[in-house]
Amino acid sequence: MTELKKLVASSVDCSHFSTDPDTVAIRSIDYAPVVDGNPLDWGVSGRALCGEPAGAQRAHNLNWLDTVGDMKKLQTKAKAAQLADFEDDGKLKATASLLLVGDGIAVETNDPSARFGLYQQQFLYLNCTPGFAAPTGYRLERSQVEGCVLTNYQPEHPVVGGR
Repeated sequence: MTELKKLVASSVDCSHFSTDPDTVAIRSIDYAPVVDGNPLDWGVSGRALCGEPAGAQRAHNLNWLDTVGDMKKLQTKAKAAQLADFEDDGKLKATASLLLVGDGIAVETNDPSARFGLYQQQFLYLNCTPGFAAPTGYRLERSQVEGCVLTNYQPEHPVVGGR
């Protein structure tokens, strides 16, 4: 987990960092993690939280760091959650974190600037939106789950130039 924290330090503010299970399980009105419930059921082998979970003030800058033992399981469950959220009104909740994956690691964040930095570090967003297509110049790779792609393109927060 220490290595993952170091890896994402330029993109994700981890000045407040915790691996305490109760702290990592936090969610707030403004921040909803992708992984819901027991992380092991999602294929996540280690989990940490960067950000301030709350206390005297509202939570802010919450991002979850995951080491992943079973990426296919994580992507399968994330797809189901994303499609369930999408079915409500045809879009994802603004407070929903997006799952950005790397090789055996993942970051859950709803911060566009953190995602931009993570894209520069070769993380890719798991997008399971039906009919999704990325414009020319953006990365688009197969995910481990049918019906999803890995990309650095988000229609609501496009990165100019794609890369």
